[in-house]
Amino acid sequence: MATSSSAKITEILLETERVGDRVLALKQELINLDRRRQETREAIRTVQKSFPDRDGQKVWITVGSMLLKMPRGKALELLEKDAAQIEAEIGTLRTEQKVLVSRQRDLEHETPLRGFDLKPLSRAELGAIGAAVPRV
Repeated sequence: MATSSSAKITEILLETERVGDRVLALKQELINLDRRRQETREAIRTVQKSFPDRDGQKVWITVGSMLLKMPRGKALELLEKDAAQIEAEIGTLRTEQKVLVSRQRDLEHETPLRGFDLKPLSRAELGAIGAAVPRV
């Protein structure tokens, strides 16, 4: 009886550690992606401000470990696509992290966190609220 009880406790502790390690790994991955997002945002702004839109003007950009010379418009398009991809990855990781934190709290028999599963109002919902509530 004591052996099965201690085995169950050990299994719960191991699962708690696994989930905790995954949460920490996701946190580090989110930090790295946020740095990439900021660098991409800076690159977009630099290309927009420093290189006026002239016909056929080419700019140098770094993609991964390669240095490429391409038309300004194509470079901006590539950077904006990369920024959108990074945003999507960050959203996916944040969702996964919320699930793991909830799982961690379940394993520790703690109450679920309130307010962390909120979603922002859509533009349509915000417009409906604005139309229904008079402005003061």
